[in-house]
Amino acid sequence: MNSRATYLNAEVLTPVGIIVFLLGYLAEALRMGWIVKDGLPSESFFPVLLFVLGFPVAVYLLIHGLLKTKEKLETAVPVGAVPERDGGSSSKLVVDVKYKPFFITVLTVAFIVLFKYLGYTISAPIYIFLFQLIYDDEFGNYLRKIIVSVIVSVLVYVLYVGFFNILFPEVWK
Repeated sequence: MNSRATYLNAEVLTPVGIIVFLLGYLAEALRMGWIVKDGLPSESFFPVLLFVLGFPVAVYLLIHGLLKTKEKLETAVPVGAVPERDGGSSSKLVVDVKYKPFFITVLTVAFIVLFKYLGYTISAPIYIFLFQLIYDDEFGNYLRKIIVSVIVSVLVYVLYVGFFNILFPEVWK
């Protein structure tokens, strides 16, 4: 097998996708204007903050994925060998760890697109609820997830409207 083809896996491609998404997100955020207007954070403040925090993490994940893939290549099982199985079978319905960043990226893109049409009040709790479903190791305890989604949404709303004086688009006019 071609060694370059083995680098095309979720551990490498997902961070690359996140980096591309973050760069596009930053470009769109900066089109809204600078991050500070009249001494206060502007509409682009939070997207730029997400970029500043997310970009180094995505680069770290990319480097980690490349190193892990290189390690797998060096310790590859010879052709024809059958790898051992652990014998344990889990009945839990979980999202495979290597696909979680991809699903979160798709979820975030959907949130950004739907935010304009559904507004913050509907899209934010749904986004946070689905985010929890993806990163939770066991499906269940939905009531707790709903409560956490509502609480986090309210706290973010209070932070933006109350402290930063940044109003979200009103959909219901």
